[in-house]
Amino acid sequence: MPTPKKIVIVIDSWAEGNGAIVATRRMVKELEERGYTFTIVTTNADQYEGDLYNVPGYYLPGVREAMESMGFLFGKAKKNVLKKAFKGADLVMTQFPTFLARKAVNVARQMNIPVMGACHLQPQNIISAAGKESPFMEEMLFKVFNFCLYNHVDVLHCPSEFAAKLLEDHGSGSHFRVISNGIPREYEPSGQKRPEWFGDKFVILNIGRHAMEKRQELLIDGVLHSRYKDRIQLILAGKGEDSEKLRKRGEELPVKPLIEYISNEDKLTYLSTADLYLHSSVVELESLSCLEAIGCGTPCLIGDSPNSAAPQFAPDERFIFQMDNAVELGKKIDYWFERREELAAERSRVLKMAERYRMKKCIDEMEILFDDLIAHNQESAEYVLSPGIAIGT
Repeated sequence: MPTPKKIVIVIDSWAEGNGAIVATRRMVKELEERGYTFTIVTTNADQYEGDLYNVPGYYLPGVREAMESMGFLFGKAKKNVLKKAFKGADLVMTQFPTFLARKAVNVARQMNIPVMGACHLQPQNIISAAGKESPFMEEMLFKVFNFCLYNHVDVLHCPSEFAAKLLEDHGSGSHFRVISNGIPREYEPSGQKRPEWFGDKFVILNIGRHAMEKRQELLIDGVLHSRYKDRIQLILAGKGEDSEKLRKRGEELPVKPLIEYISNEDKLTYLSTADLYLHSSVVELESLSCLEAIGCGTPCLIGDSPNSAAPQFAPDERFIFQMDNAVELGKKIDYWFERREELAAERSRVLKMAERYRMKKCIDEMEILFDDLIAHNQESAEYVLSPGIAIGT
């Protein structure tokens, strides 16, 4: 079956403000290099140099500040825009479970274009942005997500087994294909020298948006509970609504932490030369930052949040800590501080793990999914995607 060449991506926002958008942009770049052409339907399409269609955007009540800090808007569905964008498309991909996606699925069906969805958003992403925690709101939002997308496409791309299980547990009627978002090619050991300003400090790195659900304050508290806090350099690279609060808390540490947005060059250097990557986000459907860290060979110490897939990147139980337990985190930091040579030796095992997630492998799998979905659409019958996973009924 021929591989599709023209794909329309429907995504509420295109600004690199969160992991889902970053992952989508990386996928587009990789596929463009393989000869695909893309049309993007979004609220800020001026940030894409190819074929694009703009729809109006809006903020959700109660989370405007967090959305602005990410440069994120939800898109208003415009049927006439979608019909123009979908003309001549081989496949439509809808990236967020929103009302824009719901309309996009309906239009694609009417035009007999195969359409697939993606699992990039958890209810907690929205709830945390509002500074709340609510099991009731989680269930309500899952119902909205199912209504908008998860029950209305033949197949959903899930970046992890955790994501697929999450959707299954909350009533999604679609079938799932698990494909990692992948480690970009530039995230690999490159022989960078350790920055001089690291000195002989034990360097702990975290990269991500400064926000409540990322729990960077927990990392500061963990270092404060370490017996070696005066010999630890903490780096919290990123920006967000919590940046100033984190800088204030960072003043409590004996070694001044680096808490700022960093260049991509510095990011690659730090990922390759830090002693330990520390991940504490409570909401992750995969974790791009952990993918990037293991791609460079840096072991990850990860919190065991029940709403996170990130623990899959821990080499073993010694690299897992109890979420929101700063005392235990401090003990885990001490454990690895006292075993720095053993920790350095773990890099080879981490790199072996990373081979399963390299971008080429993931894009190869995505291309197979595209072919399978188009075959299903053309045959109008059940089409087996892979052992145990099918689309159609």
